Amino acid sequence: MGKTQEIEELIERELDQLAIELVGIEYRRENKEQMLRVFIDSEAGVDLSLCSQATRAIKPVLDDRNIYYDHLELSSPGLDRILRKDKDFLRFRGSMVKIKMLKPYQGPRKINGILVETDKAKIQVRVEGEVMELPRELVSMVRLYPDY
Repeated sequence: MGKTQEIEELIERELDQLAIELVGIEYRRENKEQMLRVFIDSEAGVDLSLCSQATRAIKPVLDDRNIYYDHLELSSPGLDRILRKDKDFLRFRGSMVKIKMLKPYQGPRKINGILVETDKAKIQVRVEGEVMELPRELVSMVRLYPDY
């Protein structure tokens, strides 16, 4: 298990108890310092109060497990959030997305369209009235595209 996955598993339980969704984390070095970014969401949205509440819940867990970081940052995933989990794809079905494909894909590398459906094998997206089926293993990234 990688460090990122370990951290996600540790803090997800704490956040679930507060009805806060863990969207994802970044755990990496930036400017010679270890950065831990935690992206959260909730039904009511994300504000400073929610970030403070989440910080108070996860900091003791991280410290008890000696997870090293120089900076801990909590924030919303933003309007252009990356869709990672199956529940993200279900929640944002019908939304405009921007998809980046891996090099082996025989077609356009960047695709903008409406998210139609997804399963373990494929992502369906409507582009100019036509539904495209994209092999999920060749999808590099799916991001909400609210500015379209």
